[in-house]
Amino acid sequence: MSTILPTISRKALTTLSVGALTLGILSASVATAQDTYRMRIQAAVPSGAMSFEMLERFGERLEIMSNGEFDVRVLPGGAIVPSNQILDSVSDGVLEAGFAWPQFWSGKHPATALFSNTPVWAMAGLDSLTHLSWMYEGGGIDLYHELLQDEIGVNVVSFFVTPSGWQPLGWFNKPIESMADMDGLRYRTPPGLVGEIFDEAGVSTVFIGPQELVPAAERGVVDAAGWINPVEDYPLGFHDIFSHYYLASVHQWTDTGEIVINRDFWDGLPDTHKEMVRTAAMATILETYTKDISRNADMIRRFEEEFGIEVHPTPADINSQLVQAGERVINRHAADSAIYKNIVDSQIEFARKVKPSWGEVLRAYDSLAEDALID
Repeated sequence: MSTILPTISRKALTTLSVGALTLGILSASVATAQDTYRMRIQAAVPSGAMSFEMLERFGERLEIMSNGEFDVRVLPGGAIVPSNQILDSVSDGVLEAGFAWPQFWSGKHPATALFSNTPVWAMAGLDSLTHLSWMYEGGGIDLYHELLQDEIGVNVVSFFVTPSGWQPLGWFNKPIESMADMDGLRYRTPPGLVGEIFDEAGVSTVFIGPQELVPAAERGVVDAAGWINPVEDYPLGFHDIFSHYYLASVHQWTDTGEIVINRDFWDGLPDTHKEMVRTAAMATILETYTKDISRNADMIRRFEEEFGIEVHPTPADINSQLVQAGERVINRHAADSAIYKNIVDSQIEFARKVKPSWGEVLRAYDSLAEDALID
């Protein structure tokens, strides 16, 4: 049985072809629109901060790797919500993502600080690098998501992006030689664990966010302040108000910022795009380290030579008293909270595994480096 096909004129064929092409273009446009993932990341820092710069680099990486399918917009602190509301706003879907430090959520659970600005002794001697190693090789990130999702009950996933290493004791208007010299000073600390430790040591503390910190110092609301590190402190203008800067203190040996992403937004990403986020986060960690080391050295020199700031080591008496106060605070929290104790125990176990070899490498390197510089 044969079928006779109708004859199609050249004009009709051309019309059909144009129509099909138009339909294809429209379909591609619709697909492209559906495949664009808009991510607004509100930071807890002003746009001049290095951590803000690193967030912009994170966004650039996502847009390049996705060939524009990620549309990332990084917003400074306070652009949509106050900094202390970032976590809840991301969880509720007001923002797709936000940037701050885990200790900002200490009001929801004190254990959040153990994932960022932990004192050196609380981590059994873990430094910034070994702390990150614990996060990704020792089960830390799983414990953090358990804390966020199960204990606190927020609808987010977290990616660490900006490790800042050691933290200075901070800015003062007079020399300090012991803890007694801090008596009567109103000292700005981060929220959570670090503030509790200074309180335990008898220091009068206050938490003020970055945007309000320097104006508060100008009004005399605070007499001394710690923020992050030299390169992050500079844009806020501490050097215009204070004359003394005290470097590495044991109270905060690492401080790693995170991007929290709404879990529904995250679940809606293809696996390829989820891997892009993971890769961009890891790349941002590395870039932050490389820039921090160089820029902090440059900034310390500028503070001394250009602005006349007197830069000092933190007095041993202060470090000693902070260690004692910190042990009491951490032991109290561990006794009150099972997950707090689990996190501390996990850090200690990981430290016992890695510190012997890692510590020996650092000691050997430091000794050789000192000899090389002397020669």
